[in-house]
Amino acid sequence: MTDLELLAALPATGEVGTVINDWESAEAALGVTFPASFMRFLDVFGGAKFDDFLRVYRAGANNENVDLVTRTLIARETMATTRPHIQELLSRRGVAPAQLVRWGGTDNADMCFLVPNADARKWAVLTVIGRGDEFDLFEGPVETYLLRVLQGDVVSEVFPDDFPDESSTYERNPRI
Repeated sequence: MTDLELLAALPATGEVGTVINDWESAEAALGVTFPASFMRFLDVFGGAKFDDFLRVYRAGANNENVDLVTRTLIARETMATTRPHIQELLSRRGVAPAQLVRWGGTDNADMCFLVPNADARKWAVLTVIGRGDEFDLFEGPVETYLLRVLQGDVVSEVFPDDFPDESSTYERNPRI
């Protein structure tokens, strides 16, 4: 099974149905071409919330609090003006804060980003604490990062000790 299939196999509650993402508008608004693996991830988990804590955004959501474009544009500004250590990390990778894509967030205001790369197979996941200097950088796709965090194989410096739950679940909300 792929990591995406393993995530999807976790116990789920909520609404069934197809997640509709507006990829064309999101790519135009953010000036990015998303990797196919990320689009598959959001087509399965857009609007979902893992362990009642980590929300995955959706491209084209009516609710601006879970809209990939809205959350990304706000977070790009935050990263460019308030986080010099993140700016330095990105600079070493040849990336500016204005290129980040915020794919999720937590109830504690932690931010989950994609860090682009010219090679779509080399995009990374950056998780930044809501307040403070802690961050995680994971070299790999979102679904692998999230699965490893939920399985306890990756211990985040950002997420609290009580995340993930012992038995991870997610709530589907594809129309949020």
